Amino acid sequence: MLSSLYATMQTAASVTVKLSLQSATGSRHSFAHLHRVARLNHAVKARPMVRHISTMSYSQAYPEPASAPRSNRVYTNYAVYKGSAALNFKVIKPSWEYRADGALALKDAGVALLEFAPAQQGSGTAPGERRYDWENKSNIALSSAELGDLIDIISGAPGKMIYHDPNKGRAGEGTEGKSLGINPGNKNVKEVYLNLSHKVRGQPDKKVAVSLSAGEMRVIKRLSEYIIPYLLGFDELFQEGGSEQPEAFGTDWSRPPSNEPPVPMPTSAPF
Repeated sequence: MLSSLYATMQTAASVTVKLSLQSATGSRHSFAHLHRVARLNHAVKARPMVRHISTMSYSQAYPEPASAPRSNRVYTNYAVYKGSAALNFKVIKPSWEYRADGALALKDAGVALLEFAPAQQGSGTAPGERRYDWENKSNIALSSAELGDLIDIISGAPGKMIYHDPNKGRAGEGTEGKSLGINPGNKNVKEVYLNLSHKVRGQPDKKVAVSLSAGEMRVIKRLSEYIIPYLLGFDELFQEGGSEQPEAFGTDWSRPPSNEPPVPMPTSAPF
């Protein structure tokens, strides 16, 4: 690009000299004038007007800042903030294991985790001033069946109490308990009340409550309906090669079934 620009400038200078010669001949200018024009032409050839043209690209001139290494982790939740407490709706994905024949089997079904945090004392009553004590939060995990109960109550069914013993079947069984009351509001108010009570032997009881408005109920219902198949691992069946489908309506299968017993499904969340 520099060479072509330089050639163009030389051509322009030559044209300038020719025009000057013609002008000098027509107007009978002196030889001194022609000598000055020749010196100007020599100066243009000896020293180009453009000394430097940067070839740096935009990305080199303005490099992007170095970003942190990315991971496959994804964090999301649905939060509800009320005057006395806040509710966080999260998902814990199911876990899987490989059997002896190489098949992938569900180990533990996923759950929906409900976290309750009480409002801090003196944090104010306005939404922007309210603060919550997440360090002293209480939580309870709902299985797919219990999410079904929640959906049913949101849809108009009577209320229900869900009880969990985090130590059930282990040492310390009966020393800790969590109770979640799901109760609809009165007929004139479209609300659902979630009341969580966490009792640990030898410690003060923790009680926290959050009310869900009609819009919040709809969101939680929609989220629960959406995640239940994923919590049970049914999405893996529809992945390529993820399930054993019969070739016909007989007993011939695409590959021999495993002799191992099926993985038992938990009836309630472990915490």
